[in-house]
Amino acid sequence: MQDKVLKEDKMQIYEIGYLLVSSIPEEKVATEVALLKDILSKKGAEFIAEETPELRTLAYTMTKKIGAVHHRFDKSYFGWFKFELSTKETESVKKSFEENPHMLRMLFITTVKEGTYLGKKSPSASLSKVEETNIEHNSNTAEVTTEATAEVVAEVPAAPVSVEEIDKSIDEMVKEA
Repeated sequence: MQDKVLKEDKMQIYEIGYLLVSSIPEEKVATEVALLKDILSKKGAEFIAEETPELRTLAYTMTKKIGAVHHRFDKSYFGWFKFELSTKETESVKKSFEENPHMLRMLFITTVKEGTYLGKKSPSASLSKVEETNIEHNSNTAEVTTEATAEVVAEVPAAPVSVEEIDKSIDEMVKEA
């Protein structure tokens, strides 16, 4: 019985990724985020990191029932919070987020404090360079290039990336961390 009580009082690191409906006017998104942060603050959350919501195209159409009408959304504002919170407060936070009428979807996960990195993304090698490497390594074992692959390579503009550029990018990311 005491183990259960101790477990419930434990502080844990969490992350909530959320999608807000795209029907919110852009100037009111900050107000919605403030309401979500207020929910967490009232439950004693200590914020570690966050990303301001940004309008993004969804991978598939989502529906949400608002009133008696089912609305379809192809775009949504995506944002997230990383915070520390008592485990006994998680259910009430989830419920509060889900009850928000502007919440399209949310994901509440347990995570680690150290995993937050908000630096620049490194430049990636072009697909054509990857294809060349695969052809060199796999020329004796299997046919690598297909018509579909060739079409994709043709669509991606070839941007040569040197080893020096990659090393420089890595050095910049390490300095920012």
